Amino acid sequence: MSIRFVIGRAGHGKTRYCLDEIRNSLKQKPEGDPLIYLVPDQATFQAELELVSSDNLSGMIRAQVLSFHRLAWRVMQEEGGIARLPVDETGKKLLLHKLLHEQEKQLVYFQSTYEQLGFVDHLNRLFTEWKRYCVTPEELGEYIGRLDGQNSSLVLQQKLQDLHHLYGAFESRLSGEYLDGEDTLSLLAEQIPQSSFIRSATFWMDGFHGFTPQELRVVEALMKTSRGVTVTLILDRPYYAGERPDELDLFYPTGKTMSSLQELLDQANIGPAELIHLQPKKAPRYEHTTMLAYLEQHYDKRIGIGVCTYSSDEDKESPLQIRAAVNRRAEVEGTAREILHLVREQGARWRDVAVLVRNMEEYRELIATTFSDYGIPHFFDQKRSVFHHPLSEYLRSALEVISRNWRYEAVFRCVKTDFLLPWPLPVEPDSEGEKLLKEREAIREQRRLLDRLENYALAFGIQGRDWTETKPWDKLFKVSLEDEDSEVVKQRESRELEQLNRTRNQIAEPLLALQKRMARAKTVKQRCEALYRLLLDTHVPERLESWSMNCVLEGKPEKAREHAQLWDSVIQMLDQMVEMMGEEVLSLDLFAKLVDTGLESIQMGLVPPSLDQVLVGSMDRTRSTRIKYAVVLGVNEGVIPAAVPEDGVLTEPERELLLDSGVPMADGGRRKLLDEQFIIYSALSVPSEKLILSYALADEEGKSLLPSELVKQLRNLFPDVKEELVLTEPGVLMDSAEHLPFLAHPERVLSYLAVQLKQWMRGTAIASIWWEVYNWFARQPEWRRRLSVMADSLLFTNKEQKLPESTSRLLYGQKLRASVSRMERYAACPFSHFASYGLRLQERKIYRLEAPDIGQLFHAALSQFANQLRTEQVEWAGLTPEECGRRSSLVMDQLAPRLQGEILLSSKRYHYIASKLKQVVTKAAVVLGEHAKRGEFKPLGMEIDFGPGKDLPPLVFQLDNGCTMEIIGRIDRVDQAEGSEELLLRVIDYKSSAASLNLAEVYYGLSLQMLTYLDVIITHAKTWLGIPATPAGVLYFHVHNPILQQKNRITSQDAQKELMKRFKMRGLLMADPQIIGKMDHVLKEKNGHSELLPVAMKADGSFYKSSAVATENQWSTLREFVRGKVDQIGTGITEGAVDIAPYRMGTQHACQFCPYKSVCQFDPLFEGNEYHVLKPASKEKIWRIIEMEGEGNHGKPDGF
Repeated sequence: MSIRFVIGRAGHGKTRYCLDEIRNSLKQKPEGDPLIYLVPDQATFQAELELVSSDNLSGMIRAQVLSFHRLAWRVMQEEGGIARLPVDETGKKLLLHKLLHEQEKQLVYFQSTYEQLGFVDHLNRLFTEWKRYCVTPEELGEYIGRLDGQNSSLVLQQKLQDLHHLYGAFESRLSGEYLDGEDTLSLLAEQIPQSSFIRSATFWMDGFHGFTPQELRVVEALMKTSRGVTVTLILDRPYYAGERPDELDLFYPTGKTMSSLQELLDQANIGPAELIHLQPKKAPRYEHTTMLAYLEQHYDKRIGIGVCTYSSDEDKESPLQIRAAVNRRAEVEGTAREILHLVREQGARWRDVAVLVRNMEEYRELIATTFSDYGIPHFFDQKRSVFHHPLSEYLRSALEVISRNWRYEAVFRCVKTDFLLPWPLPVEPDSEGEKLLKEREAIREQRRLLDRLENYALAFGIQGRDWTETKPWDKLFKVSLEDEDSEVVKQRESRELEQLNRTRNQIAEPLLALQKRMARAKTVKQRCEALYRLLLDTHVPERLESWSMNCVLEGKPEKAREHAQLWDSVIQMLDQMVEMMGEEVLSLDLFAKLVDTGLESIQMGLVPPSLDQVLVGSMDRTRSTRIKYAVVLGVNEGVIPAAVPEDGVLTEPERELLLDSGVPMADGGRRKLLDEQFIIYSALSVPSEKLILSYALADEEGKSLLPSELVKQLRNLFPDVKEELVLTEPGVLMDSAEHLPFLAHPERVLSYLAVQLKQWMRGTAIASIWWEVYNWFARQPEWRRRLSVMADSLLFTNKEQKLPESTSRLLYGQKLRASVSRMERYAACPFSHFASYGLRLQERKIYRLEAPDIGQLFHAALSQFANQLRTEQVEWAGLTPEECGRRSSLVMDQLAPRLQGEILLSSKRYHYIASKLKQVVTKAAVVLGEHAKRGEFKPLGMEIDFGPGKDLPPLVFQLDNGCTMEIIGRIDRVDQAEGSEELLLRVIDYKSSAASLNLAEVYYGLSLQMLTYLDVIITHAKTWLGIPATPAGVLYFHVHNPILQQKNRITSQDAQKELMKRFKMRGLLMADPQIIGKMDHVLKEKNGHSELLPVAMKADGSFYKSSAVATENQWSTLREFVRGKVDQIGTGITEGAVDIAPYRMGTQHACQFCPYKSVCQFDPLFEGNEYHVLKPASKEKIWRIIEMEGEGNHGKPDGF
């Protein structure tokens, strides 16, 4: 039995020393007693590779590379295996989750916080720490008893009581039947003395910086039992029993470890250990780089305290570089270019390069994306969560579907995992490549079906029983308030509905089967069996195997292994749930939470799929030898050295108090922060030829970041090292030579070339090398098309060309039939009109009540209200408010089932909304009744259609280009009154929001509807009514239920007046006191402001300037102007104008509520995109312009 310490600074040959001894033993005797190379878990693969790569070995069956846990399994197998069932991290978290729910009422402090996200994980880490430090529940109770007499806070006492209770329950559940992974080392220490394998083995322990008390027990047993133990430690000097390094010493972690091992030897009477202190004149790792050797030797020194700065007369590239990148993306892209340079220009292999980071979460996605773009094979030395995987989402969403009554979100989360697609896919067997293409196309087709199903579910609010009942879906998209008979629609859409119902059954059947099994299941075992049946019913293992094979064909080996391994991990999770709590009765909700916890805790450690890859790892975890080039990313303040987070259960002061009270625990935050220097030193010592430190000047949001103190330290130590600025792209002020590093990979170079050419097009000179790059792409057949697309994009302006006449005729026909609202849309933006009426793009319909639906309901309700009165020959003016309410309620009850697929009947919330809408219609009906009382105008018709075969013929325009345009539409309400000579007609439009007639909007074509409607009824009055008619006006009626807010108490009469003011109609009326009097008798009898109309009359019968009135001549001119504007718009449409030219007038613009913004990509900041600016003007100016244009003078007044 021999015990040895091999110590030395980083790079001084400790690992080589151990491996050489093992190799020599193998050469001397290929077969014999075991030679065990014991390393940390994460280093086993690299260590095995080192041994396997040894030359001149005739065999290495004696040598084994093991970690502590693999050694435990090896010994336990020798001693008869393991009688207890192993439990991994997933099993422990599942058990803790269940214990927290069971013990909820016994908890004091954690009763209200245990369900917080991540709490189980924090608790598991704390219990794991106590196990590693050999703290039993009984000992914890003794420590807590001592604390009671000290000045510990009530909060800490309550925490410790809860933790003691939970820790005891946790250990009680595990003891005797289950084996926690942390308990294996305790068992190993007990079984080592009986192991013949250990007695004949020689051990080399390499790569460890410290040992937990559990591991120390194993080391002690190995030292007592094995033939020999060699321990390597990174140290600059030896430490003996009772000797502790200074807490600021760089090598404090390893010095403390050596001291603890020496004490262990003394206590066990094993005898003194042999000391081998490696102090070569030149460290083997740095035999080619004196600068890195100097850094290793003087990292912890300060300039001026016996240390000189380093200077070199060598002209070759410095092996130490410091880089400042404008942001993290530039930092990673600069690293990718450097790696390609090393491989191409300096003969490096991918495996010679390591990228180290301290905060992997900030860089992982950036590195993965960028390295893939640059074609750099890489491997992340980090266990990864599978919570993001489609299988995890499938299980979680499937359980949510059945536990949350088939909510839309849960169903389609489940659908979009692709596990509910038909299997096997309907593709013919062929070559692997063609089969893969056919499978992709089949999946795309299936996804298109599922997209249509989702559209249907959104449009009709499919929830709950809609999925589970056997009755086929039969709701139709076209059902509206006006569609009394949908048989034609049914015939047209029956095929679509049939396909939707087949797809619905396809996805609902397995979930419904799961729901039935879960309804019968009570215990955890039964629920796990139900979940397992779902996985088999939907062919999950076959799908995962197919995905894995496809990833192999696509050159994605890591994804392939992830798919391949995940099935076993999920089944192991279910097995552990059954083993640990199989017969316990659990609700479905709690079971779903357990599954969530289990899936969240699954971590997969993948073996590198290739030997020649760039290693990407964290500074504190990654162990690797033979790295020649290392890049340390993120050398920023607050990152290196890293801030130490609290563990989430105990605060830092609480941990310190426990440590001071004798509770064995891991080092606190203060000690960890001091140990950061050792982590940094170890990372800087990794490469043998070149070290690059990089920091970002700003984050993704542009906020400035500061470099770490490490950068300043290295600047002082190596003043000759120049910092390099790394940009996201080559700048125009750079020298030609500075552009060369950016020419690293065609994929990225093409994007850089686009930026350079854009600069050149703006008149900025660019480096000549970019023209050579352009020519290179032009000569490469595989890149020529990409170059052409890129060049076309530079010439792109976001402007649409006029449609050819043939295309316009195909879209709109020789005879254009259009509504007035369509004319207004064109005036607002021609492209918006093209997208809506040419391309016929539609927004996704969603089952919810929106403003247009409410407006449609109000129109239909008031129209039906008036039609019933006319049918029954009842005067509106004679209705009481109560009668208005009764009739309104009946009308709304008739209309509610026909609005948006019975949305008003779909829930209690919508029932309440329906009741409020009834109140609104009732209030509107009462006010309209008051209008009828005060005036002579009576409804002539409601919802009057005009167009071919309708109540009235269309307005017909013969356009200059030979096309014919028919204007069609529906008028909400037309009122009539007897005039002195002719019939008086007015148009009323019901609006769910306040509206008025703005003459500037009329002039620009944005508000033509009401005037066109009036023109239609006046033009066709003779044929329609038998007598000519005179326009009385157009009015908007705001349908709403206003709330009156007054500071002082008012009478009911004043309240009624105020209410009528809120309902005052807006629009434009004939400037004739007689006609106005027929609309409001009160105004006729006494002058002033009308409560009903937008007019005010003086004592002499004239109108105030604020009145919205027009003379008979103005009405005639306005009618002709509107016709000319409609003719002009119709010509633009038929001529194929599709300009992206949204209007802007003041604060209003066409893009505010346009659904096609993502189609046109209009952006005022983009060259060529500008608003069509319309100048607002007073009504006096507008009247002058209209009159001038009517006279043939198309000039504009001054200032317009």
